[in-house]
Amino acid sequence: MPHSIEKVLNWSPFVERLTQRYPDLLESSSYEETWAQGSLYERVYSKVFSAESEAELLEHLRVQRNWMMGRIALRDLMQLSVLVETVSATSELADALVSAALDWHYARFCHRYGTPIGRESGEPQKLIVIGMGKLGGQELNFSSDIDLIFTYPEGGETEGGAKNISNDQFFIRLGQALNKSLVEVTNDGFVYRVDMRLRPFGDAGPLAVNFSSLEHYYEIHGRAWERYALVKARVMAGDKNKGEELFEILRPFVYRRYVDFSAMDSLRELKQMIVDQVAKKGMVDNIKLGTGGIREIEFIAQAFQLVHGGRDKMLQTRSLLPTLKVLNKHEFLENDVYENLVEAYRFLRTAENRLQMWGDQQTHSLPTNDSQQCLLANSMGFNDYSAFYAVLNEHRAFVESQFKAVFAQEKECDVRDDMSVLWSSEFNDWHELEALGVAEDLAKSLAKALNDFKTSRQIKTLSKEGIERLDEVMPFILKALISPNMNLVTLQRVLSVVESIAKRSVYLVLIKENSEALEHLVGLCEASAWLTEMLVKYPALLDQLLDECELYSPLRKDDLQSQAFALLQETGLDEEVFMDKMRQWRHAQVFKVAAADLMGHLPLMKVSDYLTWVAEAVVNVSVEFAWQLMQKRSGLPGGLEVNSPRNPFMVLGYGKLGGLELGFGSDLDVVFVYQGVGSSEQTINANGKTLDNAIYFIRMGQKVISLLSTVMPSGRLYEVDTRLRPNGNSGMLVTDFNSYMQYIENKAWNWEYQALVRARAVVGDDESVNAFDSFRTTFLTQVREVNSIRQSVVEMRQKMKDSLDKSSNSVFDLKQGEGGIVDIEFMMQFLVLSYANKYPELAVYTDNVRILEVVAKFELLSAESVSQLTEAYKVYREKYHRMALANENPLVSNDSFVENRKAVKSVWNDLFLT
Repeated sequence: MPHSIEKVLNWSPFVERLTQRYPDLLESSSYEETWAQGSLYERVYSKVFSAESEAELLEHLRVQRNWMMGRIALRDLMQLSVLVETVSATSELADALVSAALDWHYARFCHRYGTPIGRESGEPQKLIVIGMGKLGGQELNFSSDIDLIFTYPEGGETEGGAKNISNDQFFIRLGQALNKSLVEVTNDGFVYRVDMRLRPFGDAGPLAVNFSSLEHYYEIHGRAWERYALVKARVMAGDKNKGEELFEILRPFVYRRYVDFSAMDSLRELKQMIVDQVAKKGMVDNIKLGTGGIREIEFIAQAFQLVHGGRDKMLQTRSLLPTLKVLNKHEFLENDVYENLVEAYRFLRTAENRLQMWGDQQTHSLPTNDSQQCLLANSMGFNDYSAFYAVLNEHRAFVESQFKAVFAQEKECDVRDDMSVLWSSEFNDWHELEALGVAEDLAKSLAKALNDFKTSRQIKTLSKEGIERLDEVMPFILKALISPNMNLVTLQRVLSVVESIAKRSVYLVLIKENSEALEHLVGLCEASAWLTEMLVKYPALLDQLLDECELYSPLRKDDLQSQAFALLQETGLDEEVFMDKMRQWRHAQVFKVAAADLMGHLPLMKVSDYLTWVAEAVVNVSVEFAWQLMQKRSGLPGGLEVNSPRNPFMVLGYGKLGGLELGFGSDLDVVFVYQGVGSSEQTINANGKTLDNAIYFIRMGQKVISLLSTVMPSGRLYEVDTRLRPNGNSGMLVTDFNSYMQYIENKAWNWEYQALVRARAVVGDDESVNAFDSFRTTFLTQVREVNSIRQSVVEMRQKMKDSLDKSSNSVFDLKQGEGGIVDIEFMMQFLVLSYANKYPELAVYTDNVRILEVVAKFELLSAESVSQLTEAYKVYREKYHRMALANENPLVSNDSFVENRKAVKSVWNDLFLT
């Protein structure tokens, strides 16, 4: 018999409030009829999508949510529906609300920004919303938050809008608008609490990513718990066909092709974390997370799915009850176990929903109030709470027993190999190492190094779990390191990395479970002190070791720019978060370049290209951050059109940045200018305060420098040198472009002309960049008196040698020494300044190698001389890179590069002393 309305309202104050607000809920026609599958969706979607304004959208979303939640609760509490209908209807409601809001915003975004088009397919792109957890399994709690991931098929740009933007910008903004519509609290309440932390990189990742990025993330960074989460993932809004294509791509990550018993360890660890959390927070009577609760039933099913699902596709299901049925059919669960688990699950989930129907709160804890306890028991069909609690405990005891049976661990065999025995020793007896084939002198040094490591404060103060994980991983590390031909320095470097991550034991597990990662760790530590230092300072870089293709394949320029700006979109104008995330990202990119360089995957010229591209991406996104921040604080600079403002700020890269020749650890030589607006024009902010453009852009420049060079726990991005600006340190930090041109034309010294040869715009819109390029070309192609240029170049070079050259009788300074890098650079600058008026092509390039190619083309030097200079420049640069990666100063033995130095000096003498 159905329960009466009076009882139902007594069991749920929330439903009682809803019936007061929506009296028609109490009409029998509102709740008695069983709706066909899809009927609820159609009713809700059509009503919400019909909204004509955003305010109306918010109202429709909330009214529909409230009314339908009232109907679902009434049917459940009156026993007019069973559990499957309740959780299915709750999930269907979420699908309808999210889908309608998404489609409503998408149409308006397309009108505003244009339709996003795939770069490869040329097809319109739509956002796909992936529902995770119980939403994905279509078994949503009555008052649950919703776990979502936003994705779309392809990158590209919008077409047809007033202002076209990239697809990633479009979908990130669309996702933000969708979330705002759902979470914002109005007079009608809210729709859902939205949790986006299951997306790639969690809160640190972009709000929406394309399929390629999603696949890349799970291949490289995916963790065991993310496999667990993806088992239930489902497209709940957006293009379902494209979504299924995505799941086919991700399937190998979730379901291994082999029987994967490692999943048991991962789930066991995850469960232990939950147990610890429950105990810490006193959640013993939490029917979801507590002992014998809902989560343990889910873990039982998930364990079989993850271990065997790769081979048995019937196990690749999303909803729990159908999964248990398959497990029973395939004899993973005996009949009585299956039936009792199903009964326990239905009881626990029904109780969970009743708890949440009390006040529309996402709670899983049993009430402590006597009155509410009694009402809960009554709603579950019991006369008193003790009777209800007794049955609840019977179910929980059974679930707990089955969980322990499934996840029981066999005792490890007490069989140890040589490295396990070695690690368990105190390293007082170096003969143990000698027995492994290590020479006596080396064995003594190794024993000391290992003893120092094992007795270090960092290791001595490890937690119990940390010690256990260290004991598990060290035999693998020793096995990879210790051999008769081993390198003591490599061992010391690897131990320094292990010591730095010891308290972050997740990285120890990473090394233990990924033999490739350990192999890369040893190889990179052996190759470079600089890379070792990076890993010690920034242990998160260990994630880069997981995949060889990823590790040795740095991102191209466009991808670097895209990722950097995605970070900005994600962090917004939270300055500290932005600076931290950018530093982590930049370190990872430079690390990959260094790894690819050391392992021979990149030629010299490409190394500098990649390092320069990373710097350009960092500087570009930092300028954009500063620009947005300045607009927020001070409005637009004077002289700009409000409806279509451009950013007049330009960054000129000089030296290695300008010449696309950055090395590891290079600083950035930059000059800041602004173009197209006057210095005395004024902005007016929202408070009516005025600010001259000159001050506006100086503050913006200061912010850019702060973003780049401030030292944080995650390091700094770059050291920045602005001394090449007009009038040097005594000049304004940022100057207008007209003043910059006037300075160069009328006041600059010859060495500043030389610097301009290497200068290019690394940040700026088309108008600014074109203006600079035009000026630079015009200036460099002016007619000059060659002897005067020659004399100035020689004098400046001598000054630099006197003050900077560290060469001696025993060492040669690769950069400043006679016949070194700077000699070659000065010769190229001399030739450009002297002959670009005759051969304008000399003024096109800023890097020395391509300038040398033009010099050869017009026979300004002999083919032999150009070949000698090019070879010398490349070998110097390669050695310079290697010494940077070894944390060494660029000083080599005086008997190094003798022929190269001789050739460079010979060409220098021909140019300047004849």
